[in-house]
Amino acid sequence: MPKTPETGAQILRRAARRRIRPLLGGSAALSIWQVCEALVPVAIGIIVDRAIIPLSIPALIIFIIGLGLLFTVLSLGYRFGARLCNSAREHEAHALRAEITHAALTAPSLPADRTSGEVLSIASADADTAATAFQQAGRGIASVLGMITAAVFLLIADPVTGLVVLIAVPIGLIVVALPGRSVSARATAQLEAVASAGRSASDLMHGLRVIKAMGGEPWAVRRYRATSDAAAEAGVATGEKTGRLAGLGALVMSAVLAIVLIVAGLRLIDGQMSVGALIGILGMTAFLTEPMRALADIVGLFAQSHGAAERIARLLTSIDAEAGTGDATDTSAEAAPTTRDAADIRPSVTTTESGITITGWPTTAESRALTTAGGALTCIVSDDAEDAAMLLAKLTSHARSLGPARMLVAPHDVDLFEGTIGSNITMVVADDSTDTDDDPDAAGHPPISAEVLAASGVDELLDLVDGGLGYRIQELGGNLSGGQRQRVALARALNADPQILVLAEPTTAVDAVTEAKIAHGLSRLRRRRGDQATIILTSSPAFLAAADTVVYRPTSGPLLIGRHADLLETDTDSAEAYRDTVTR
Repeated sequence: MPKTPETGAQILRRAARRRIRPLLGGSAALSIWQVCEALVPVAIGIIVDRAIIPLSIPALIIFIIGLGLLFTVLSLGYRFGARLCNSAREHEAHALRAEITHAALTAPSLPADRTSGEVLSIASADADTAATAFQQAGRGIASVLGMITAAVFLLIADPVTGLVVLIAVPIGLIVVALPGRSVSARATAQLEAVASAGRSASDLMHGLRVIKAMGGEPWAVRRYRATSDAAAEAGVATGEKTGRLAGLGALVMSAVLAIVLIVAGLRLIDGQMSVGALIGILGMTAFLTEPMRALADIVGLFAQSHGAAERIARLLTSIDAEAGTGDATDTSAEAAPTTRDAADIRPSVTTTESGITITGWPTTAESRALTTAGGALTCIVSDDAEDAAMLLAKLTSHARSLGPARMLVAPHDVDLFEGTIGSNITMVVADDSTDTDDDPDAAGHPPISAEVLAASGVDELLDLVDGGLGYRIQELGGNLSGGQRQRVALARALNADPQILVLAEPTTAVDAVTEAKIAHGLSRLRRRRGDQATIILTSSPAFLAAADTVVYRPTSGPLLIGRHADLLETDTDSAEAYRDTVTR
């Protein structure tokens, strides 16, 4: 597997390697455009010397046709060069977004200091900013070649003036490039501030209902205003640095042009150049403003691209480090000790056609493989939230390697999307052109079986809302209660119909009566085919009573394995702890 780039420079170098063909083609076409731009004042000077001063009509016609061809090549060069560089930029931005999204979705968990809002900001704004390096590279190469063409012409037309350009321009470029590092630092700080604001907004939206219930709107407004103001101040600081860099570039450019004009004027007064040469030199001097200004802008823009690439590299590296830590936890025999034995935190998961087996959870002398066969329902209860989270992370990682048709893990946190109840269950967006007058529940999504609706308790929800499955859900399910959102999420998992289904506390916000009905319906639905295994991490008495096997992981001591009723009647210290855990 390719190594993840660790720095922004490595990100940009890798991007250049995989977009080398459009980058080279675009740079070549833009170079043709810039060289033709540089030749325009030369052509005009030649026309003055060879056609206008001698009053030669045939020569004037020929030169005008040649000038038209020059402009044609110039126009086509810019058209195709810009198209190729833009294509490289868009494809690389998409590749970076896909890479960031894939890394975030396939990792067992995000790093502790990263949130979904920040990852979204990096996958969108930072990916686009980093990819603009292709535009900058194409324009930069073209600008340099244009300046070289101008310098060669000036050396031929008048060596003294050409030498002045060759000395003054590099000095000017060095002066402009010096502040580039500070612009990159400011741009990185701005992107981090924007990501922080996005993270704050995401957190507030997820907890909006609780904040409103507690009367915390003023606090939430102050909190977001502070992060938003910080992002605005960082943007102003970046703009100030970029503006100063652009101003410095304009000042240096003006100084160089002034020197060139003074030298050329003195040479003309001495009679050491023709009128056409003077026109060409003046036109070439005016032309130099464009590539010099472009190079001054490119320095600042490339600094921003480098800052964005640096943030992308840090995110990918931190995700890889988090996954590596998890892998090391799975395989290393010398993991860091905790309150329990260090070996207790090395679960592994294997799946077969007949079910799923968990081994190494916990790894003790008394532990054994925990197998859930097809058609069976196993509930796992753990007294330690960290212990349960570690097992869930391992199951999630394993499920992502198999695909949702084979194994699906539905987390406790509910994510609903703007759309209908039906589209949130099937994960297929309704077609607005679908006529739902005859069947409002159709709503343009695939059919959902009545068994799934009943087993998840969504059938009762449909009786409470207008439109049935076509009822519109607001973003994040804001117009549904917590229990209603959990039922829709559970219906989504059941409708996917995976061979192995893992649920984590699926009904914590549902009342006891509805929870008992869901437990009964879910167990009956999943046992129907006889080859589908189901694991639920829960302490709900309703699910425990419906389970074929209950696995209890106490804080200390061996596992308890058996049916719920049998474990309640067992007379041991672990059984007493189990009764305390599951009794509501």
